[in-house]
Amino acid sequence: MSRPDSIRGLVLGMVLLVGAASLVLPSISLVATNASAYGDISVDFEHASFAGSNQTIQCTLTVRGGPAVDTGGNYTYKIDLSGDNTTGSSATPSTGGSVTGVFKMNITMPATAPQTLTVKVNVTSKSGTSSTSTYKVREFKIQVVVPIVIRATVYNTGAVDASNVTARFYADGILLGSQTFSVTAGSSTELEYNWTWAKVSKGAHKVTVTIDDPNSIAEFSDGNNVMSMTIYVGNQGNPLGAVLAMVVIIMGVLVGLTYLQKPIKRKKT
Repeated sequence: MSRPDSIRGLVLGMVLLVGAASLVLPSISLVATNASAYGDISVDFEHASFAGSNQTIQCTLTVRGGPAVDTGGNYTYKIDLSGDNTTGSSATPSTGGSVTGVFKMNITMPATAPQTLTVKVNVTSKSGTSSTSTYKVREFKIQVVVPIVIRATVYNTGAVDASNVTARFYADGILLGSQTFSVTAGSSTELEYNWTWAKVSKGAHKVTVTIDDPNSIAEFSDGNNVMSMTIYVGNQGNPLGAVLAMVVIIMGVLVGLTYLQKPIKRKKT
């Protein structure tokens, strides 16, 4: 039995509509409409657990996941600092963006110590193929401590410039840190290191400064490359006369760099 042309047209129209829908629906499923279609954002913040007042430390922020995993995606961050008294503190740069999600910044501690500095990190992960984005907020703590400042004044009393000399600072035999410096003939330079252990016990401590010259010509005036002294933290007096109540040790090490000139070999006649 043949259908009327009107009914046949309706059936054909339905087939075309269904076919069109079957072609369109798969393309819609490829486009994410919200952030829930992506994994969570991970935030890793490499930083020192404590630092001295006014000290600047380098930190690394790594952000992964979220809509930024799409082609052309982008990560951004913003840092805010808070504490009892944040005067003098800063994060540089405090904002930024990149496709890698890896950021390096310097954070300067406030002048007031002791206290806890809170680093609030707000990160955003944005898709490169749509307007989809998501964010996460994390907080990290840095203990700000009063440092013991070790200063060493290095004098070059020789006639030759000293280049790329390494000074190492120790406390009770433990390496605190090192600095590379140069000092021209007949001049001096001042080295400074902040001893920022979270808690320095009371009593006697042995502080040592070593000089390491790759050319083996720079030494202390007494012929050695190691100089040590005992300091006292607490109520005992400091041999150098510094006021320990301020927890600042001024270590005026007069380092005379003596240059040992190798004798010139004479040619045999």
